Amino acid sequence: MVAQTRTHGQPSPTKLRFRDKLIGKGLATDALLKKLKALHHELADMDQEHVDVPSLNHVRKELINPSILLHKDRGVKAYAACCLADLLRLYAPDAPYTQAELRDIFQFFRQLTTGLKGPDSPYYNEYFHLLESLSTVKSVVLVCDLPNGDDLMVDIFRDFFGLVRRDLAKKIELFMADILIALIDECQSLPSEVLEIIMAQFMDKNAVSTRFSLSRSARHAGAVAK
Repeated sequence: MVAQTRTHGQPSPTKLRFRDKLIGKGLATDALLKKLKALHHELADMDQEHVDVPSLNHVRKELINPSILLHKDRGVKAYAACCLADLLRLYAPDAPYTQAELRDIFQFFRQLTTGLKGPDSPYYNEYFHLLESLSTVKSVVLVCDLPNGDDLMVDIFRDFFGLVRRDLAKKIELFMADILIALIDECQSLPSEVLEIIMAQFMDKNAVSTRFSLSRSARHAGAVAK
């Protein structure tokens, strides 16, 4: 996995101060949302090189509970996704989840990003943070090592090319392009369906490929396919 590295032997590593429970019978949505916001803000401020990783374990487990991943509230999901992306950054280069859990997490990320719209839409800043993290930390390359990871990769490519038609901010498009390129670079062999999705953009007169840095993705795809 291509990611930032953590320096060992640093004095006084920073421990996570957040100690609240994220799951529990009778926990109201507003209360859960408030907790997730607080957790995200703390995790986002933590330095990967000076974090006390064991202090993250209790939230690592709770964040993938079905009561959170399958929650009906969009805000809960948006902040939970940010927290999970933050954890993948802080644990890097190690993956803190099993392959089955990682598949659920990246499916969760993918489902959330399909709802991305303009900057005035609810939780836009959280979606922005999620895509920025996946783009810069490159944690998305874990998808390449997952069972049936090819299927998930195809879904990501199809979704991202669909999203670009929504006239999103240039930064968002660049994040998505970087994510696709990271997947292309990391996979040992590019799924044929991914190549078909990329090539289909050239055949579609309505595709806005130039704004999506498609040429970058295509060059990488062609290099891998050779």
